[in-house]
Amino acid sequence: MGSITNLKNNGKINFIINVHDGIGDMLTGGVIAFHYLAYLLAKEGHNVYMFAKPEYSHKNIYTLTSQNNNTDKDRNTASAWQWEEFSFLHKNTVAIYDQTKHGNWFDTKNVVRWFLYNQNNNDIEKTWGENDYYFCYGKQKSVVNVSKKQDWGELIAMNFYFEIFKNNNNKYRSGFCHLNNKHSSPKSHIFTKELNSTSLDNWKSLGCHRYLNQEFNKHEYFLCYDQLSFWPQIAALCGCKVITMNVKDNLNTYYDYNTTPQEYRLDNPLKKYGVAFGFDDLQHAINTQHLVKDHLVEMDKYNKNTIKEFIKFWENKCYA
Repeated sequence: MGSITNLKNNGKINFIINVHDGIGDMLTGGVIAFHYLAYLLAKEGHNVYMFAKPEYSHKNIYTLTSQNNNTDKDRNTASAWQWEEFSFLHKNTVAIYDQTKHGNWFDTKNVVRWFLYNQNNNDIEKTWGENDYYFCYGKQKSVVNVSKKQDWGELIAMNFYFEIFKNNNNKYRSGFCHLNNKHSSPKSHIFTKELNSTSLDNWKSLGCHRYLNQEFNKHEYFLCYDQLSFWPQIAALCGCKVITMNVKDNLNTYYDYNTTPQEYRLDNPLKKYGVAFGFDDLQHAINTQHLVKDHLVEMDKYNKNTIKEFIKFWENKCYA
Protein backbone atom coordinates (compact mmCIF):
# COMPACT_ATOMS: atom_id res chain seq x y z
CA MET A 1 0.00 0.00 0.00
CA GLY A 2 2.83 2.39 -0.83
CA SER A 3 6.16 3.32 0.74
CA ILE A 4 6.98 2.61 4.37
CA THR A 5 6.04 5.36 6.81
CA ASN A 6 8.49 6.03 9.60
CA LEU A 7 6.79 6.87 12.87
CA LYS A 8 8.27 9.88 14.63
CA ASN A 9 11.30 9.84 16.89
CA ASN A 10 10.98 13.27 18.49
CA GLY A 11 11.23 12.50 22.18
CA LYS A 12 7.49 11.84 22.44
CA ILE A 13 5.59 8.56 22.67
CA ASN A 14 4.03 7.12 19.54
CA PHE A 15 0.58 5.80 20.47
CA ILE A 16 -0.83 3.47 17.81
CA ILE A 17 -4.59 3.30 18.31
CA ASN A 18 -6.09 0.28 16.61
CA VAL A 19 -9.33 1.83 15.37
CA HIS A 20 -10.19 1.48 11.68
CA ASP A 21 -13.71 2.93 11.67
CA GLY A 22 -14.77 6.53 11.63
CA ILE A 23 -17.81 7.74 13.59
CA GLY A 24 -19.76 7.83 10.33
CA ASP A 25 -18.86 4.22 9.60
CA MET A 26 -19.66 2.76 13.01
CA LEU A 27 -21.28 4.93 15.67
CA THR A 28 -20.66 2.87 18.79
CA GLY A 29 -19.48 3.78 22.25
CA GLY A 30 -16.20 1.96 21.67
CA VAL A 31 -15.40 3.78 18.43
CA ILE A 32 -16.25 7.15 20.00
CA ALA A 33 -14.03 6.34 22.99
CA PHE A 34 -11.04 5.49 20.77
CA HIS A 35 -11.42 8.68 18.76
CA TYR A 36 -11.66 10.81 21.88
CA LEU A 37 -8.69 8.99 23.42
CA ALA A 38 -6.65 9.84 20.32
CA TYR A 39 -7.52 13.52 20.75
CA LEU A 40 -6.72 13.61 24.48
CA LEU A 41 -3.34 11.91 23.99
CA ALA A 42 -2.48 14.24 21.12
CA LYS A 43 -3.56 17.25 23.16
CA GLU A 44 -0.96 16.27 25.77
CA GLY A 45 1.75 16.57 23.12
CA HIS A 46 2.33 12.96 22.07
CA ASN A 47 2.18 11.45 18.58
CA VAL A 48 -0.98 9.51 17.82
CA TYR A 49 -1.48 7.20 14.85
CA MET A 50 -4.85 5.73 13.89
CA PHE A 51 -6.40 4.06 10.85
CA ALA A 52 -9.49 6.22 10.36
CA LYS A 53 -10.15 9.90 9.86
CA PRO A 54 -10.14 11.35 13.38
CA GLU A 55 -13.44 12.64 14.72
CA TYR A 56 -11.50 15.20 16.77
CA SER A 57 -8.73 16.63 14.63
CA HIS A 58 -5.39 17.66 16.12
CA LYS A 59 -1.99 18.45 14.67
CA ASN A 60 -0.46 15.50 16.56
CA ILE A 61 -2.87 12.93 15.11
CA TYR A 62 -1.77 11.09 11.97
CA THR A 63 -3.87 8.76 9.85
CA LEU A 64 -2.44 5.56 8.40
CA THR A 65 -4.41 4.12 5.51
CA SER A 66 -6.29 0.90 6.10
CA GLN A 67 -8.88 -1.28 4.41
CA ASN A 68 -10.91 -4.34 5.26
CA ASN A 69 -10.17 -7.38 3.11
CA ASN A 70 -13.90 -7.99 2.62
CA THR A 71 -13.61 -11.61 3.61
CA ASP A 72 -15.52 -13.73 6.08
CA LYS A 73 -12.66 -13.39 8.54
CA ASP A 74 -13.33 -11.95 11.98
CA ARG A 75 -12.86 -8.14 11.92
CA ASN A 76 -11.08 -8.49 15.25
CA THR A 77 -8.19 -10.42 13.68
CA ALA A 78 -5.27 -8.84 11.82
CA SER A 79 -5.82 -11.11 8.81
CA ALA A 80 -9.09 -9.31 8.06
CA TRP A 81 -7.26 -6.03 7.41
CA GLN A 82 -4.56 -4.52 5.25
CA TRP A 83 -2.79 -1.29 6.24
CA GLU A 84 0.08 0.78 4.97
CA GLU A 85 3.48 -0.37 6.12
CA PHE A 86 5.19 1.58 8.87
CA SER A 87 8.34 1.28 10.94
CA PHE A 88 8.97 2.41 14.50
CA LEU A 89 11.32 2.29 17.43
CA HIS A 90 10.15 -0.25 19.98
CA LYS A 91 11.26 1.86 22.92
CA ASN A 92 8.86 4.76 22.30
CA THR A 93 5.87 3.04 20.66
CA VAL A 94 2.72 1.78 22.42
CA ALA A 95 -0.11 -0.09 20.69
CA ILE A 96 -3.60 0.18 22.19
CA TYR A 97 -6.17 -2.54 21.47
CA ASP A 98 -9.64 -3.07 22.87
CA GLN A 99 -10.38 -6.38 24.56
CA THR A 100 -11.98 -7.93 21.45
CA LYS A 101 -8.77 -7.94 19.39
CA HIS A 102 -6.74 -11.10 18.82
CA GLY A 103 -2.97 -10.93 19.19
CA ASN A 104 -0.56 -8.04 18.68
CA TRP A 105 -1.23 -6.80 15.16
CA PHE A 106 1.76 -4.46 14.92
CA ASP A 107 4.36 -6.50 16.85
CA THR A 108 5.09 -3.74 19.30
CA LYS A 109 6.94 -4.36 22.54
CA ASN A 110 4.54 -2.17 24.54
CA VAL A 111 0.91 -3.31 24.44
CA VAL A 112 -2.25 -2.04 26.12
CA ARG A 113 -5.48 -4.04 26.38
CA TRP A 114 -8.23 -1.50 26.94
CA PHE A 115 -11.35 -3.02 28.48
CA LEU A 116 -14.32 -0.95 27.39
CA TYR A 117 -16.80 -3.52 28.71
CA ASN A 118 -16.80 -7.06 29.99
CA GLN A 119 -14.69 -9.81 28.42
CA ASN A 120 -15.97 -13.37 28.26
CA ASN A 121 -13.80 -14.90 25.54
CA ASN A 122 -10.84 -16.77 26.99
CA ASP A 123 -9.72 -17.82 23.49
CA ILE A 124 -8.96 -14.17 22.70
CA GLU A 125 -7.02 -13.74 25.91
CA LYS A 126 -4.83 -16.71 25.01
CA THR A 127 -3.50 -14.73 22.02
CA TRP A 128 -2.21 -11.87 24.19
CA GLY A 129 1.31 -11.42 25.51
CA GLU A 130 2.27 -12.16 29.09
CA ASN A 131 3.67 -8.65 29.49
CA ASP A 132 0.66 -6.78 28.10
CA TYR A 133 -0.82 -4.11 30.36
CA TYR A 134 -4.52 -3.98 31.18
CA PHE A 135 -6.49 -0.76 31.57
CA CYS A 136 -10.19 -0.57 32.34
CA TYR A 137 -12.76 2.00 31.24
CA GLY A 138 -13.83 2.81 34.78
CA LYS A 139 -14.01 0.71 37.90
CA GLN A 140 -16.07 -2.18 36.54
CA LYS A 141 -13.33 -4.81 36.90
CA SER A 142 -15.87 -6.94 38.77
CA VAL A 143 -17.66 -7.62 35.47
CA VAL A 144 -14.48 -8.43 33.56
CA ASN A 145 -13.77 -12.13 33.21
CA VAL A 146 -10.04 -12.47 32.55
CA SER A 147 -7.31 -14.37 34.36
CA LYS A 148 -5.02 -11.37 34.95
CA LYS A 149 -6.60 -9.63 37.92
CA GLN A 150 -3.64 -7.64 39.18
CA ASP A 151 -1.89 -4.48 38.01
CA TRP A 152 -4.92 -2.87 36.41
CA GLY A 153 -4.98 0.79 35.46
CA GLU A 154 -7.88 3.12 34.76
CA LEU A 155 -8.20 4.83 31.39
CA ILE A 156 -11.37 6.80 30.72
CA ALA A 157 -11.84 8.86 27.55
CA MET A 158 -15.40 10.12 27.84
CA ASN A 159 -16.80 13.16 26.11
CA PHE A 160 -19.83 14.36 28.07
CA TYR A 161 -20.86 16.78 25.28
CA PHE A 162 -21.80 19.41 27.86
CA GLU A 163 -22.34 21.89 25.02
CA ILE A 164 -25.23 19.70 23.76
CA PHE A 165 -26.73 17.92 26.74
CA LYS A 166 -28.45 20.39 29.06
CA ASN A 167 -31.52 20.55 31.26
CA ASN A 168 -33.91 22.97 29.57
CA ASN A 169 -36.15 23.00 32.68
CA ASN A 170 -39.19 21.98 30.68
CA LYS A 171 -42.25 22.36 32.94
CA TYR A 172 -44.33 20.09 30.72
CA ARG A 173 -42.28 16.90 30.79
CA SER A 174 -44.34 13.76 30.59
CA GLY A 175 -44.18 10.04 29.95
CA PHE A 176 -41.45 7.48 29.48
CA CYS A 177 -38.72 6.96 26.91
CA HIS A 178 -36.35 4.01 26.67
CA LEU A 179 -33.43 2.31 24.95
CA ASN A 180 -33.36 -1.43 24.35
CA ASN A 181 -30.30 -3.58 23.79
CA LYS A 182 -29.05 -7.15 24.20
CA HIS A 183 -29.40 -6.85 27.98
CA SER A 184 -33.12 -6.13 27.78
CA SER A 185 -35.67 -8.36 29.40
CA PRO A 186 -37.36 -10.68 26.88
CA LYS A 187 -40.61 -9.07 28.06
CA SER A 188 -39.39 -5.50 27.78
CA HIS A 189 -41.45 -4.79 24.67
CA ILE A 190 -44.62 -5.64 26.61
CA PHE A 191 -43.58 -3.49 29.55
CA THR A 192 -42.62 -0.44 27.49
CA LYS A 193 -45.84 -0.75 25.46
CA GLU A 194 -47.89 -0.73 28.68
CA LEU A 195 -46.07 2.45 29.71
CA ASN A 196 -46.63 3.97 26.27
CA SER A 197 -42.88 4.59 26.29
CA THR A 198 -41.14 6.26 23.36
CA SER A 199 -38.36 4.15 21.84
CA LEU A 200 -35.10 6.00 21.23
CA ASP A 201 -33.49 3.01 19.54
CA ASN A 202 -33.19 4.84 16.20
CA TRP A 203 -31.35 7.82 17.69
CA LYS A 204 -28.40 7.39 15.34
CA SER A 205 -30.54 8.06 12.28
CA LEU A 206 -32.78 10.72 13.85
CA GLY A 207 -30.20 13.32 14.79
CA CYS A 208 -27.79 11.57 17.15
CA HIS A 209 -26.89 13.55 20.25
CA ARG A 210 -29.11 16.55 19.56
CA TYR A 211 -32.10 14.26 19.04
CA LEU A 212 -31.42 12.53 22.37
CA ASN A 213 -31.09 15.88 24.14
CA GLN A 214 -34.46 16.87 22.74
CA GLU A 215 -36.12 13.62 23.85
CA PHE A 216 -34.49 13.59 27.29
CA ASN A 217 -35.84 17.12 27.83
CA LYS A 218 -39.30 16.13 26.64
CA HIS A 219 -39.85 13.04 28.82
CA GLU A 220 -40.09 12.67 32.58
CA TYR A 221 -38.63 9.16 32.81
CA PHE A 222 -35.90 7.27 30.96
CA LEU A 223 -35.49 3.49 31.09
CA CYS A 224 -32.19 1.90 30.07
CA TYR A 225 -31.47 -1.82 29.95
CA ASP A 226 -27.70 -1.46 29.49
CA GLN A 227 -26.39 -1.15 33.03
CA LEU A 228 -23.02 0.20 31.90
CA SER A 229 -24.37 2.55 29.26
CA PHE A 230 -23.25 6.16 28.82
CA TRP A 231 -26.85 7.36 28.50
CA PRO A 232 -28.38 7.08 32.00
CA GLN A 233 -26.20 9.82 33.51
CA ILE A 234 -26.67 11.96 30.39
CA ALA A 235 -30.47 11.60 30.56
CA ALA A 236 -30.25 12.62 34.22
CA LEU A 237 -28.12 15.62 33.18
CA CYS A 238 -31.00 16.62 30.90
CA GLY A 239 -33.49 16.38 33.78
CA CYS A 240 -34.96 12.91 33.30
CA LYS A 241 -35.73 10.62 36.21
CA VAL A 242 -33.61 7.63 35.18
CA ILE A 243 -34.12 3.94 35.93
CA THR A 244 -31.33 1.57 34.94
CA MET A 245 -33.21 -1.70 34.74
CA ASN A 246 -32.24 -4.60 36.97
CA VAL A 247 -33.80 -7.66 35.35
CA LYS A 248 -33.64 -11.31 36.37
CA ASP A 249 -34.76 -12.92 33.11
CA ASN A 250 -31.76 -12.10 30.91
CA LEU A 251 -28.57 -14.13 31.34
CA ASN A 252 -26.53 -11.44 29.51
CA THR A 253 -27.14 -8.78 32.15
CA TYR A 254 -23.93 -7.38 33.63
CA TYR A 255 -24.99 -7.59 37.27
CA ASP A 256 -26.61 -10.34 39.28
CA TYR A 257 -30.23 -9.59 40.15
CA ASN A 258 -29.33 -9.54 43.84
CA THR A 259 -26.88 -6.64 43.33
CA THR A 260 -27.97 -3.77 45.55
CA PRO A 261 -28.27 -0.16 44.35
CA GLN A 262 -25.45 0.79 46.73
CA GLU A 263 -23.15 -1.89 45.26
CA TYR A 264 -24.07 -0.79 41.74
CA ARG A 265 -23.22 2.85 42.47
CA LEU A 266 -19.90 1.95 44.07
CA ASP A 267 -19.00 0.09 40.88
CA ASN A 268 -20.37 2.87 38.64
CA PRO A 269 -19.53 6.26 40.20
CA LEU A 270 -20.81 8.10 37.12
CA LYS A 271 -24.30 6.98 38.12
CA LYS A 272 -24.00 8.07 41.74
CA TYR A 273 -26.72 10.71 41.42
CA GLY A 274 -29.94 10.95 39.42
CA VAL A 275 -29.95 7.28 38.40
CA ALA A 276 -32.03 4.53 40.03
CA PHE A 277 -30.94 0.90 39.90
CA GLY A 278 -34.33 -0.72 39.42
CA PHE A 279 -37.76 0.81 40.03
CA ASP A 280 -37.58 0.30 43.79
CA ASP A 281 -34.64 2.72 43.84
CA LEU A 282 -36.50 5.50 42.00
CA GLN A 283 -36.71 7.82 44.99
CA HIS A 284 -32.91 8.03 45.07
CA ALA A 285 -32.91 9.32 41.48
CA ILE A 286 -35.54 11.92 42.35
CA ASN A 287 -33.82 13.07 45.54
CA THR A 288 -30.38 13.47 43.95
CA GLN A 289 -31.26 14.77 40.48
CA HIS A 290 -30.12 18.29 41.37
CA LEU A 291 -26.59 16.99 42.08
CA VAL A 292 -26.00 15.46 38.64
CA LYS A 293 -24.41 18.39 36.76
CA ASP A 294 -21.77 19.27 39.36
CA HIS A 295 -20.96 15.59 39.86
CA LEU A 296 -20.42 14.97 36.15
CA VAL A 297 -18.21 18.06 35.87
CA GLU A 298 -16.05 16.60 38.65
CA MET A 299 -16.08 13.18 37.00
CA ASP A 300 -14.92 14.79 33.75
CA LYS A 301 -11.91 16.16 35.64
CA TYR A 302 -11.30 12.74 37.18
CA ASN A 303 -11.49 11.04 33.78
CA LYS A 304 -9.02 13.44 32.21
CA ASN A 305 -6.66 12.79 35.09
CA THR A 306 -6.67 9.07 34.15
CA ILE A 307 -5.34 10.18 30.75
CA LYS A 308 -2.52 12.10 32.42
CA GLU A 309 -1.70 9.15 34.68
CA PHE A 310 -1.74 6.80 31.67
CA ILE A 311 0.74 9.03 29.86
CA LYS A 312 2.94 9.31 32.94
CA PHE A 313 2.92 5.50 33.23
CA TRP A 314 4.19 5.10 29.67
CA GLU A 315 6.69 7.95 29.91
CA ASN A 316 8.26 6.12 32.84
CA LYS A 317 8.26 2.85 30.90
CA CYS A 318 9.60 4.25 27.66
CA TYR A 319 12.13 6.75 28.95
CA ALA A 320 13.17 5.45 32.38
